[in-house]
Amino acid sequence: MPAFPALRDALRPLGRPLRAGLAPLRRARWRARYLRDGIEGIAMELRTTVAHHEELLRLFGASVGRGVSIHGPIHIVNAGRDFSNLRIGSRVHLGTDVLIDLADAVTIEDEATLSMRASIITHLDVGLGPLRERRPRQQAPVRIGRGAYLGIGATVLHGVTIGECATIGAHALVDRDVPAGATVLAPRARRAGEAPA
Repeated sequence: MPAFPALRDALRPLGRPLRAGLAPLRRARWRARYLRDGIEGIAMELRTTVAHHEELLRLFGASVGRGVSIHGPIHIVNAGRDFSNLRIGSRVHLGTDVLIDLADAVTIEDEATLSMRASIITHLDVGLGPLRERRPRQQAPVRIGRGAYLGIGATVLHGVTIGECATIGAHALVDRDVPAGATVLAPRARRAGEAPA
């Protein structure tokens, strides 16, 4: 068994030119998918690919900085015609299954972290049902400040700004601005009573 990692490491430099040579084919396939299925087809690519997320986002209009780490799948919804509503700074980390709603602009500043299954929601729409009169559509941009951290399963709602170096705990629902450096936590599980004997 020890020989296989050594062999893989020895062959890795040989694979780099091959992967680089395949990049034009990969981009041509993505463009063909866009022509066939629109931006929703590209969003499906982001959900199924294991690599090249940054390249795919840039190719279809997103601004993505250097040194970004995306552990797919990533789920992007309501993108319109392209991903131009998305701005990701440098050295940002997006964990597995992050969901980003692009009905409005989303800005994730440098060195921010969105842990796995974090969600950014830029709109509220109850649909065509009877609630439409009482709850009209709301939409507003979301900004995640430089160095901010969103824990696993955290959700940031439309119109919210998370300040620089703020910490959002696991599974927190954030419906108002969070100041720079602040920590916001979700309610913790509490013991409700004694176990039956």
